Amino acid sequence: MSNIRFVLNRGNVERQLLHNKALLDNVQAQVERAAAGDPRITVYRNDDARHGNVVATAPVALEAKHGTLTRILGQVSV
Repeated sequence: MSNIRFVLNRGNVERQLLHNKALLDNVQAQVERAAAGDPRITVYRNDDARHGNVVATAPVALEAKHGTLTRILGQVSV
């Protein structure tokens, strides 16, 4: 059995995925819908110089009792 190896071009991945405005807009909209307007859940976009992502935060007690962030992750599709 032979090994297969492939290499991702980091610059292309960062530009095409991690800085893709349409993709990040889509993920952010899905996370905000999944949070269902609960004021205890904060959803924001983190666009820094290296990459962009969508962040959702919730109090530990809320997550422990309801699995809120786990539930949101299960509803988001890319």
